[in-house]
Amino acid sequence: MGTRSITFIQDRLVEDVERRWTNDNIDTVALKHFPSANCEKALARPILYSNWLSKDYVPVDREQLREYVKARLKVFYEEELDVPLVLFDEVLDHVLRIDRIFRQPQGHLLLIGVSGAGKTTLSRFVAWMNGLSIFQIKVHNKYTADDFDEDLRSVLRRSGCKDEKIAFILDESNMLDSSFLEENEHTLS
Repeated sequence: MGTRSITFIQDRLVEDVERRWTNDNIDTVALKHFPSANCEKALARPILYSNWLSKDYVPVDREQLREYVKARLKVFYEEELDVPLVLFDEVLDHVLRIDRIFRQPQGHLLLIGVSGAGKTTLSRFVAWMNGLSIFQIKVHNKYTADDFDEDLRSVLRRSGCKDEKIAFILDESNMLDSSFLEENEHTLS
């Protein structure tokens, strides 16, 4: 349990030096408390957790996970995107991180990065994998703050009153005016 908790903390760290420090400390503690264990094998990095390959949330092998995700991505892009997606190690790390957050009660995340990096697509993929409805604002040139308020009310009714599990995706292309967020920050507080 302790290693899993540390691993979850580690994926929130920004700098490589912070991640190396975390790994070094995990290794030190493991060797101290389990001197006869094969720590190199037990703590092979990265330590990835998922329940996609079994019914339990357990450490998974990267290659087995890669094959599974590759097959699911193929179905996803055939059903949802009609654009093939490239799978590399960072994608696996990100989808597991997004999955873990979506599984938490009231799980939410803010993804920041350059436009076109795949944040929205990966979020949509993980939501699809978890059977979540996806709600994304459909902006147009006459879209107003009142339209945004109504879209928020609709999502809140669906999730709050109907107990629908929804991934509400709001990306920079949906924000015609920053006042939408500023106004609703006060409205929803």
